[in-house]
Amino acid sequence: MDKKVKILVVPSDRAGCGYFRSVSPHRWLSEHMGDIFDVDIMFLQDIVQNKNLDQFLSKYDIIHIHKQLDKDCKLIDLAKFLGVKTIVDVDDNWNLGTWHPMSASARAERWDIPITEHLRKADMCSTTTDIFAQEIKKYNKNVKVFPNAIDPSEKQFQPKDTRETDRMRFGMICGSSHLHDFKLLDGIIAKLDKETLDKIQFVLCGFDTRGTRTIRYQDTGKVETRPIKPEESVWYQYEKIITDNYSIVSKDYKDFLLKFYPQVNYPNNDEAYRRCWTKDINEYATHYNNIDVLLVPLATNDFNRVKSQLKVSEAGFFHKGIIASNFGPYTIDLKSMITKGNEYHEDGNSLLVDPNKGVKQWGKYITWLANNPDKLKIMQDNLYNTVKDTYNIETVCKDRARKYLELVGITDVVIE
Repeated sequence: MDKKVKILVVPSDRAGCGYFRSVSPHRWLSEHMGDIFDVDIMFLQDIVQNKNLDQFLSKYDIIHIHKQLDKDCKLIDLAKFLGVKTIVDVDDNWNLGTWHPMSASARAERWDIPITEHLRKADMCSTTTDIFAQEIKKYNKNVKVFPNAIDPSEKQFQPKDTRETDRMRFGMICGSSHLHDFKLLDGIIAKLDKETLDKIQFVLCGFDTRGTRTIRYQDTGKVETRPIKPEESVWYQYEKIITDNYSIVSKDYKDFLLKFYPQVNYPNNDEAYRRCWTKDINEYATHYNNIDVLLVPLATNDFNRVKSQLKVSEAGFFHKGIIASNFGPYTIDLKSMITKGNEYHEDGNSLLVDPNKGVKQWGKYITWLANNPDKLKIMQDNLYNTVKDTYNIETVCKDRARKYLELVGITDVVIE
């Protein structure tokens, strides 16, 4: 090829979406295929400061956009006018439904319109799963699937032994928008006998009491915000669910937990519950070192149906087990060790909960694993073998590279 393919990557945020959909894959292309691709990663606020925006954009062969640029689509229109190929990537449904914590803002501000308009205008769209690709094809027929991928050479994805208890550790690693999902575990403690509770530990990872509360006055249109109190945090609600309102912890530990000391850990990690505070995006995966089995409840709705299976990949690369709702993204790679009629499958890589069964089946599967640690080891190995090649960043990025070259019409470069 005569010259490198120059790519401008515009992440939508500095959190998980920006990391997995924009930064991580394109950083890999830059580091491992630097003879083919020349990559710049810039945020929108830095791009628009260019006085000669047309000259700046015209330097690139491809602009990779996560979700959208501006609400009026002026920048993507300019890029297309300049002959720059545009890729619009989405990893979450633009329709948040009615239960998402940002639903009211999304409806009031019509977040969906600029996203779907960007999809229509793009030369190519990309997303995480075939399930979501079918939805995006309603707006643009040229859709490629690039799953969220794991870079095993990255420090945070290298497993470490941090065990401080002999209990089997069942963990929830999630964000603040999952209360609707988390409620699927409401009542879980009542489904576990004392013998099981003595063998296990629930671990809540990502605990965070920061945030603001927004009040909208419909009569005046005035909007007020204030910092939330710890008791107003969704994490407090998560914690009450998974501890049955702190009934499974000692009095001293309960008193400590309710003081909400930021980033301070209780000295005894052998209780039936453990709180793990939030970590930076470049360290968050180390939470997996504190669990043995990942719990992934997922409510059945249109937003969740098209989510990615990232939790499957993360758990697999860390050699962890997984119990998940048998819905949406968790129907792609997972095969349950126990199926209808209590049939056991040695090649299973998970335990899948029927959405119609409720919390009783969650309790049944937790109890089964607590009593069969040898089966957990088989599950962990099977899950690792499921994801280790398919969702390795090298595999996914090589496919990404092929699609990018095809988009700009380069046919004389072969990606092995």
